[in-house]
Amino acid sequence: MSQGPSLIFDKSSLESLNIHEAALMDNFYMSTITPLFFVECLGDLEKQLKSGSTPEQLVGSLADRTPDSQGYPNVHHMAILNGELTRQFDIKTVYERVAMAHGEPVQLGDKKGVVYRKSKEQEALERWTKRQFLDVERNIAKQWRRSLTAVDFDAMVKHVMRNIGPWRTPKTLEDAKQIADTIIDYLDTEWLLRFGLDLLGLPEAINVPNAADIVIADWIQRRRPPLREHVPYFVFLLTVNLFFCLVLPTQLLRNVKASHQVDLAYLYYLPFCSVFTSKDNFHAQIIPLFLDPHQTFVNGIDFKEDLKKLDAYYSAMPEEVLKTGLINFAGTPPDDTSFLITRLWDKYLPAWRDIKAAPKKPRDPEADKKLIEELNQMSDSPDLKPHDERDPDKINYVTIIKDVKVRKGKWQRFSEEQEQRMRDQGLLH
Repeated sequence: MSQGPSLIFDKSSLESLNIHEAALMDNFYMSTITPLFFVECLGDLEKQLKSGSTPEQLVGSLADRTPDSQGYPNVHHMAILNGELTRQFDIKTVYERVAMAHGEPVQLGDKKGVVYRKSKEQEALERWTKRQFLDVERNIAKQWRRSLTAVDFDAMVKHVMRNIGPWRTPKTLEDAKQIADTIIDYLDTEWLLRFGLDLLGLPEAINVPNAADIVIADWIQRRRPPLREHVPYFVFLLTVNLFFCLVLPTQLLRNVKASHQVDLAYLYYLPFCSVFTSKDNFHAQIIPLFLDPHQTFVNGIDFKEDLKKLDAYYSAMPEEVLKTGLINFAGTPPDDTSFLITRLWDKYLPAWRDIKAAPKKPRDPEADKKLIEELNQMSDSPDLKPHDERDPDKINYVTIIKDVKVRKGKWQRFSEEQEQRMRDQGLLH
């Protein structure tokens, strides 16, 4: 499959798509699927719907549209915070890419790689796309949702304001973001580190006695570097929460509800995408404030319209072309920059046009078979041994093991010949 920009979507964007548009989204974007998406969707299982559909039908429809080919579950933000605070995770190595769990460093001969075998998160995602809503996953989502919606906004604001001192009332949302950044940069660093760890729920992040003292000691041992350099993800999470506490007492965001805590938590995952899309007005107001200049916010309405336009564009192709599969006739987006996806590929994968224009060598089935055998060896060979290389530029290969549907909606993803060859090689069942 093609790759594409890394994307985070919320429920509002996905539920606006039909199954055919969702298949094209999965073809042209690499989706970072956050825990918040499951919290939103599985919350619908407890609703009584006026439409006549059952909650299971509604959630099942969302599950059908969820990316399975290029959708990857992101690790929970508290686990990422834990990794950063214990020096086991460096956000710079995955910035604008999904943070996946359980990457296994392996080496075969002189080739070093990382194999992502099926983590619990990946297995849960695959069950989800098969409409297997297990009670344990419902319960996990309930716990996440309750931990978010149980937050007492008034108490949180009072706690923050009492500790950070009197700050002027922000005049705009942009002003509130600037004040939050100023607080991070100018308050005493050690005090801010202790305060932030408490506000973000350090006991959940590092379940050890005197955890704050350990984090502080590590910071001092490293000669007290600026927090933005030392623990950038911690700073990002703290900024989001300070911003919200500055805004809540104002009228800059109206009708703030408990559910907005779930909406806000989507911001915790912004470092792990290039593109964020939502139809939610709350997200439209806030998300752009926390994106860096290289990232893009796309309103869910525009996102839907582009996929609808792509659907019409490809549906008009001759039947003999469509039978070759998306991987062949839609391996890259249309050249026409009136398509949003084309402009995003130009921004995030600028070499794609040169690669597309390069002369194509005819596929050699024997060479393909040999390549599959080599890839299998790189993930399953008994001669594999671990390595400690952390620089992603020095890794020779990455293997991700997952199940993929060969067809989605009206679209064939592969030609019939490719499907049969993959079955012969044991890749399809």
